[in-house]
Amino acid sequence: MLAPFLISLSCMIIFVGTMLVALFSGELQAYHLQLIALQMVINLVLVNLTPYLSTLVKEKCVYFDREKQKVSFTLDIPYCTERDEFGNCCFDYSEINLRFQRVYTDQYGAMTYAPIISHKNGQKFPKAKITAIVDENPRSPIECLILFEDIRRFMDKSKPLPESPEYEGFRHLDPVTAEHDKAIGRPANYWSEMSFAQQVEIGNKVYEPIKELNEQFPKQPLPEMKEPWKHWKPDGKKGEGGGVKSESTVNRHAVIYGKTNVKTYLKSVKLMVVKKV
Repeated sequence: MLAPFLISLSCMIIFVGTMLVALFSGELQAYHLQLIALQMVINLVLVNLTPYLSTLVKEKCVYFDREKQKVSFTLDIPYCTERDEFGNCCFDYSEINLRFQRVYTDQYGAMTYAPIISHKNGQKFPKAKITAIVDENPRSPIECLILFEDIRRFMDKSKPLPESPEYEGFRHLDPVTAEHDKAIGRPANYWSEMSFAQQVEIGNKVYEPIKELNEQFPKQPLPEMKEPWKHWKPDGKKGEGGGVKSESTVNRHAVIYGKTNVKTYLKSVKLMVVKKV
C-alpha cells in the first residue's frame, strides 16, 4: 500500500514547488491557485480512501485451526488440493514445520533470529512458507521458541487453552477449556478485572525466568502458569490503561504485538493468526 503514500508525496513536492515559483516570481497566477486546490483535493481523497483500499489487499498470513487441527495459508500455493471455509489453502497440522534461522533485517547487515512456518515437504509446496521477525536480538532465538511453544500449546486439544488474557473471552467456547475451568472454579473475568499496569507487572514476573535462559535452554520445560488467581489478586481498576483490550504483556502474543512487526492474534476460539512482515 505504498502507492497512496507516493502519490501524496509527489503532490506535496508539486505543492511546495508551486509555492516557491509563485513566491520568487512575485506573481500568483490563477493556475497556481487551481493547482494548489487540485493537490489539496487529491490528498484529502487519499487520506480518506486509503483505509478502505487497504481492505481490498489480501494479507499474507498463516492461521491455525485448533478445532479442525488445520493450518491455512492466505498465499497462492500451487498443487494445493484442500481449502478451508475461507477458500484458503490448508494442510494438516502434522504436516507443518516450525523452525528458525538467522536472517538479515536491513541493508546494513544487521541480523536476527526469525521464525519460519512452512510445509514439511518444501519441494512440493515451496510457497507454503511464512517468515516473520519477532525480536531484534541477534544472540538468542528465545523469542522464536516462545512463539512456537504458543502455537503448539494452542493446537494441543488435550489441554485447555493457556491461562492468558488473550483467551479469556473465548474460553467458554472451547469444550475442553470450559470443562476444565468449571472443575477448578476459575473466575470468568479474572484478567479483565485488572488494570493494564498490573498486567504488565505480572507479565514481567512470569517471563523473567524465560528471558534469563538466553541460549542455555533447560532439559525440562518450565512449569506452566496455572491458577494465577491464587497468586495475584486483581487490583479492581478495570479498564484503566486499556486493561485487557490493550497490549497485555502477560500473554506472549500481545508481547509480540508491542515489540515487533509480527501480528499474532486470536480471531475466534479456534484460530490463531501469524502475519508475514
